[in-house]
Amino acid sequence: MRTYLELFEIPGVKRLVVSALPGRLAYGMIALATFFFVQDKTGSITLAGIATGVETITSSLTAGFRGNLIDKWGQTRPLSIFVPSWVALVIVLSSVSTPTAIVVVSGLIGLMSPPVNLSTRPLWRVLVGPENLRTAYALDTTISSSTIVAGPVLATAISIQYSGSAALWVTATLMAIGGIAIIQMPASRNWKPEPQQGNSMLLLRNKQFQILAVEGMVFGLAWGLLEISIPSFSTLQGTPGLSAPLLATLAGTSIIGGLLIGSRKSVTTPLQGFKWASLGASVAALPLVFTKPGWSMALVLGLLGLGMGFAQVFHWEVLEAVRPQGTATSAQAWLWAVEGSMLAVGTALGGYLVENVSPQIALLGVSIGLVLSTIYIWGYAASRLPQADKPLSESQKIEVLADLESPAE
Repeated sequence: MRTYLELFEIPGVKRLVVSALPGRLAYGMIALATFFFVQDKTGSITLAGIATGVETITSSLTAGFRGNLIDKWGQTRPLSIFVPSWVALVIVLSSVSTPTAIVVVSGLIGLMSPPVNLSTRPLWRVLVGPENLRTAYALDTTISSSTIVAGPVLATAISIQYSGSAALWVTATLMAIGGIAIIQMPASRNWKPEPQQGNSMLLLRNKQFQILAVEGMVFGLAWGLLEISIPSFSTLQGTPGLSAPLLATLAGTSIIGGLLIGSRKSVTTPLQGFKWASLGASVAALPLVFTKPGWSMALVLGLLGLGMGFAQVFHWEVLEAVRPQGTATSAQAWLWAVEGSMLAVGTALGGYLVENVSPQIALLGVSIGLVLSTIYIWGYAASRLPQADKPLSESQKIEVLADLESPAE
């Protein structure tokens, strides 16, 4: 704790943390704010899932594009374009009512996602220096992850107490405040892009990256099913207020798992850790089909989140071990593009299954997806990723802590 307190004494650190917080909270809110707005406006859970999925897929597919703009222009110009555009589109969404307009505007919101995390990450290097970088990344990741817990809770509370439209307005306001705060930071305005290294085609042709991308597709589909099944199932049974605590349980234990593994002194290799963490998560997901929104689902989600927190850290360690040199940022962005796209498909599919087939079928899909992912890792991927079957260097571990942030925003 003393190390973190000393970090806050460095000039600019407090301002960076406070400036990034509102925008990150807005990202934590946007999915459920959209879901509840569309469901309130149209009465369709399926359309709510589609709108949320479209936001995710357009955001993830353009993550690399936003990163390239920052690498080319610096931070001020891209943020000055994306922040007001995103805020305006969220406000527009709160006023539309037809299915076509809802889907189109949701897609545009994803396209204009402000690169808050992509802007924050390089500023730590400028402010704290290499000797404090790992501590800074650990602090930043914890704060960012906390907004993933708080955002859905806040969006659900506002939607139920007032309306989904009100939740969208609060989300837009938070992004406006946070975006302006980052743009006005001297560290952000003065930041200069580093010379570009690596190349996306080199990365996409890399066999090891392709293996991780395939696993990411299966995992992303399962996770998308899960994320939409929780609020959809809760709404369908007349208890939409349970969505927030259930999602918070999942995200909260995931954060705990990530912090526990991230601070470990073990010599476990990334590959072995990833194999066993994935197995543990898939086993934890098996009882999902027998649960309903309430204590039973919360217990299973808590165990699943813990396993996924472990797996997330090891997953990024595997990526760090096998990616081509000079592709740290592009590897992160492209892997998220793959996972995020399939997560969006899972989101849209999950809403349809819950409303038109059965919530249990959607939850069964989650379990099947995670089991298939684990079988792929153990049966195919592990033998083809020898570079990941040895401990990481200290510099690689620092990069992993940076990669734990979502690259799309």
